[in-house]
Amino acid sequence: MSQPTFKDSYTRKYRKGPYSRISPTQPTLSASGKTVLITAGHTGIGFAIASNFAVAGVSHLIIVGRRQNMLEKASEDLSRAHPATKLHIFAASIVDEAAISAVFHKIRQGIAEPDVLVTSAAYFPSSTNVLEKPMQQMWASFETNVKGNMHLVQEFLNVTRPSSVSPTNQTPKRDKLILDVSSAATHVLVRKTGIYSASKLAFTRILATAQDEASFLSQYFNLRIHSFHPGIVLTQIGRNNGHNVDTMPWDDVQLPGQFAVWLASPEAEFLKGRFVWANWDVDELLDGKERILKENLLKIGLVGKADWAIALKRNTSKL
Repeated sequence: MSQPTFKDSYTRKYRKGPYSRISPTQPTLSASGKTVLITAGHTGIGFAIASNFAVAGVSHLIIVGRRQNMLEKASEDLSRAHPATKLHIFAASIVDEAAISAVFHKIRQGIAEPDVLVTSAAYFPSSTNVLEKPMQQMWASFETNVKGNMHLVQEFLNVTRPSSVSPTNQTPKRDKLILDVSSAATHVLVRKTGIYSASKLAFTRILATAQDEASFLSQYFNLRIHSFHPGIVLTQIGRNNGHNVDTMPWDDVQLPGQFAVWLASPEAEFLKGRFVWANWDVDELLDGKERILKENLLKIGLVGKADWAIALKRNTSKL
């Protein structure tokens, strides 16, 4: 199975492991005082993201996952390594709307208002050709990767109950940030992942639209949404599909873990509503900020323009 590589990279440097520039120990990347909620934060990429946010100094780290025993193990490991961070675990599936609503109610009543949501939970069906995929697996992908994640977003933003999030005259607007752990398969053709790719693309596209429409929420909070490809990391999902440490040149799981913390920092604000890879060098992204904004780059869409459209744009720019 082919995988995205350097040839698909936006930056000259193609990172495969953590580096000092995105280390959560950097003062500019501090998450002090923040409350971060991560789905599937008890394993794999989600756990790496949770660990790095703890290093960055979050006050509350909330992990939501399906398996209680794995949640407890992750909580013990994180608490031991980061005693200053308050750990909270909730056993719930993101496809269970009532359970997720109850989780957010408990969080708001007993912990704090969440500042950051990391949508790391995903359903990856077996690797088969699209036309051979059982319909049940197809629909399960969309139930989790689109519907379940979108319900998380709605609960996180609490927009269906505006009176509960509307600030008073004395309360400053909160910053709300969503980190969508997406996949390069949303825009790079990877065989036998068609349904997974389509479901991840659907959610990522919804979030890009949500960022574009976010002005209607400005009376309640400042919203930032980032979608990113975490790299090619060997996780349990990969092992379930026949992979091991020797089948691919894997990326270090700490790369997306640290990159997520950088993406949540003020430095990356200009990338909101866009799609980036954890493999891309952040200094090169920052150096290219003006061009990215001016030319509206790093957004998923149709590539290519007809000659007449290119000529029209060129002539219009001369007026």
